[in-house]
Amino acid sequence: MSAVLLQQIILGLREGSLFALVALGLVIVHKTTGVVNFAYGHMGMFAAYITFTFYTLLGFNLYLAVAIGITFAVFLGILTEKFLLRPIRHLSHSAMLIITLGMLMILEGMALLLWKQDFKQLPNLITGVPYRISLGNSFLIITRQDVLIFLVTTAIVFGTFFYLKYTKLGLAVRMVSQNEEASHLMGVKVGRVYVFAWGLGTGLSALAAILAAPKEQVQPNMMLNLQIQGLTAAVLGGFDSLPGAIVGGVLLGIIEQLVAKYISVELKTALALMVIIILLLVKPEGLLGKSTKRRV
Repeated sequence: MSAVLLQQIILGLREGSLFALVALGLVIVHKTTGVVNFAYGHMGMFAAYITFTFYTLLGFNLYLAVAIGITFAVFLGILTEKFLLRPIRHLSHSAMLIITLGMLMILEGMALLLWKQDFKQLPNLITGVPYRISLGNSFLIITRQDVLIFLVTTAIVFGTFFYLKYTKLGLAVRMVSQNEEASHLMGVKVGRVYVFAWGLGTGLSALAAILAAPKEQVQPNMMLNLQIQGLTAAVLGGFDSLPGAIVGGVLLGIIEQLVAKYISVELKTALALMVIIILLLVKPEGLLGKSTKRRV
């Protein structure tokens, strides 16, 4: 394998890790509550602004500012579910989708009001000389931030799957995602499960935004492309499959990077989506999705 090809795969893993984080959060919320959160990316964006404010303007330690930003996003997700979505669950999913669209516009408007449209800068969470790996006559260069993104995503993925599989709340989440009405009859506190799903989902959005911020910069639409790619990854992997979200994200990141290098940078997203459309025509439920899906 050539150094150039390997470099593109490494870059694809970096982008794919961010896509996977976004897709994982979207799928957790959708699988548990049946709602596609259109404000998902903007919740992460707002958390990135909060992190910027505490770090740059108030002088907090960077990692403390990151923790504050993610905590803010978790509570934003919980409050959105509890006070905006839960009261209208009896109406329709369409009504809840409209609420998330409203949240998107509110968060964007508030960001413009509070921080204007100027791009804000957050530093890499880890700095230092990039890793240089010798491959014959060339070098493979990997930045420390790229390694961090991959390691954090890997830890989050394994931690999430462990929690969902081996804890009581994780069992409740899996029960509700399979059959909400039966879970309620069996004594599961469905509202608590919804709160957990929204808190975890929006926390992942904040983490993805903060990890992406050094490259994307903090601005109102910083998460727009990431949300689109996260949705694409979720559909590619199967919108009812948590492992599918991860596989879809990583695969999409690598495909985009290879298309950008060997075909066209301008067409990388379009051609990657064409590949995915063809794949979905063959397997509509996604790579790891179920062919039939039920939700009460």
